[in-house]
Amino acid sequence: MLRSIEQFIFRHLTPLSIRWLPAPEIARASGLAAEVYRQLDAEFMAVPPVTLHHLNPRLMAGVWSACRESLVAGPDRAMKELIAVAVSQANRCPYCMQAHTSMLLGADDRPALDALTAGGQSGGALATFAAWASATGREASLSAGPPPFTKRQAPAFMATAVLFHYINRMVNIFLDDTMMPVVGKVPVVGDQAFRIFSRVTSGRIVRISAEPGVFLTGIPAMKLPEAFGWAEDDPAVAGGLLRFADAIRSAADESVDPEVQALVKRQVSAWEGEPPGLGKGWLDSVVSELSERLRPQARLALLAAMASWAVDSGEIESSRRAGLDSRALLETAAWGAFLAAERIAGWMKEGTKGTYYSGNKKLQLPLLKDIGLKP
Repeated sequence: MLRSIEQFIFRHLTPLSIRWLPAPEIARASGLAAEVYRQLDAEFMAVPPVTLHHLNPRLMAGVWSACRESLVAGPDRAMKELIAVAVSQANRCPYCMQAHTSMLLGADDRPALDALTAGGQSGGALATFAAWASATGREASLSAGPPPFTKRQAPAFMATAVLFHYINRMVNIFLDDTMMPVVGKVPVVGDQAFRIFSRVTSGRIVRISAEPGVFLTGIPAMKLPEAFGWAEDDPAVAGGLLRFADAIRSAADESVDPEVQALVKRQVSAWEGEPPGLGKGWLDSVVSELSERLRPQARLALLAAMASWAVDSGEIESSRRAGLDSRALLETAAWGAFLAAERIAGWMKEGTKGTYYSGNKKLQLPLLKDIGLKP
């Protein structure tokens, strides 16, 4: 009964939060898309941050592979949920903050939530860990000291942070601020629904055990991008990131004009994580070298990378007038968001060239006990 209610919520209510793109018709899916939905149902849930990519099933599978192998599969799930919330806070993504705070609430993770509030100021291990995750989006912030985890934990923890730098950007663009916009319009009902959802559904989801390395697509011909080199010690995490990167590159080749690609890559390669400035004057200046026809797509990709919260209906309408259909909108934004995530992965790689946390290799055990989950 509970599973039926969960499936109804995720198949019929949460997709109402998707904007500017058609909602997925999960029950009518076939082929690779249906395989993704089946694995999502079994190991997570058919959540809009993944299913909004349904117009390109290969891209949806790539995003899910990265999500599955970093956040869902393997040990340390509670710690990875803490990363998800901390990164989402830093990226101003209320949807993801709500969704993954619900995971911590569902598991009765009061210490983890307190750590997020402390922001590293309390001096505790959890607060320091949350502060590291929050700082990953700015290159200068990662220069002080080794990361607060072991070398064994590094691939999954770093991949979770990178994944949410991508997911937050896509969610900021294509989803409303809440998981269930219908009940959210009535504050009392919405609050109660969220508490019930957190305590029951999220508590079950966060305890699901998924075997690492179960992929829905074959090994891509391309090599793992250099920025993700830190993942190579964990074949499952590396495999998820590789499939994600390959799907993004294919989508960009299909939908993003080469001149737009060149301009956006140049801008993102020099970006250090700082907000680009108030308003959109900076954007007008950057795209001025392109023809009028190409500027809307370049604007969308640049905003997706560096200021996803600033994508509004005007940007979407301008892109559509320039000839971008829904799939091209999706793929342009996804490519821009990925470029930012890849750039962040690169400076995270530089930040781990020194030593890792040198304490007990079972660092995760007392932390998970504090949070209320079994390791």
